[in-house]
Amino acid sequence: MNTRLVRLITAVTAAAVVSVMGAGMANAATVDRVESEIAAATGQTSTHAVGDYLQQLRAYLSGAVDQDDVEAVQAAVENLRPVLGAVADAPVERAALVLTDRADEQAAQVERDLPGLTLLAPVTGLVTSLLTTLLDLVTSLLGGLPVPLPLPELPLPLPEVPGVPTPEIPGVPAPDVPAPDVPAPDVPAPDVPAPDVPAPDVPAPDVPAPDVPAPDVPAPDVPAPLPNA
Repeated sequence: MNTRLVRLITAVTAAAVVSVMGAGMANAATVDRVESEIAAATGQTSTHAVGDYLQQLRAYLSGAVDQDDVEAVQAAVENLRPVLGAVADAPVERAALVLTDRADEQAAQVERDLPGLTLLAPVTGLVTSLLTTLLDLVTSLLGGLPVPLPLPELPLPLPEVPGVPTPEIPGVPAPDVPAPDVPAPDVPAPDVPAPDVPAPDVPAPDVPAPDVPAPDVPAPDVPAPLPNA
């Protein structure tokens, strides 16, 4: 994207913030909305997202210095310089450009002095100055309006430093596109006849007749006939 178009988008978004908020400061919700619109319109990240990354990278670099981790400091500086180069090419405020140039000069000096070192003592003062400059740069980037910023590919993954979070590389947020409201089709339920299931053929149980004894009935007492005279 050419510089003229980037500046035009920046001017339009700045005017939008002022028109929404009047003469006062833009609140966080408005700035976030503008930043999202920038990402959707340009396909790029923004100075606010890069400012957040630089803030994390600064904290990582500070933790590496505290632990005298030469490898982590070198990796942090190698990831820092391309980001500073991207900020230097963006239409940011002059104060941010000055701080970016200063931070890049200090980072370049650290990068030249680190090879061959096993301890950070020879460059501690220089790295401390770099941390101070980065703090001022982060404050400047996060305090201004968000503008489009292409983030370069970073050269190295950062080694883990115990107790120090690894910075998260900012990406281009996906546009917030609501799902279309499509009504469900009115499909009648199929007319399925109930299955004709025959009754099971269950045989009658074989129950034996009960053994009932015959009743004990006494024979009737019939008198014998009288003989003829």
